[in-house]
Amino acid sequence: MPRRPNGRNRPRLPSNLVYRSIQAAGGPTALCTALGISEPTLKRWRRAGVVSDARAVLVWAALIQPDAPAQLRLARKLAGLPPTPSTRP
Repeated sequence: MPRRPNGRNRPRLPSNLVYRSIQAAGGPTALCTALGISEPTLKRWRRAGVVSDARAVLVWAALIQPDAPAQLRLARKLAGLPPTPSTRP
């Protein structure tokens, strides 16, 4: 495999919402402690770009956003859902 200009053999993971939220929550160690999860679980969610645990999504959103509507929007984004729930006519 040819080397990249930055000297790495494989590209870095692209920045996604989960990564940015980890940084906004105070870093991976603080977030793992607050959510009560392991670091490999957090890394798995980071690679996938979505959070698969419903409880963790809600707690995580509450850590970052102070008001309820913003928490719900962030929680839906972290879970990989559309920003607003679809309503049936």
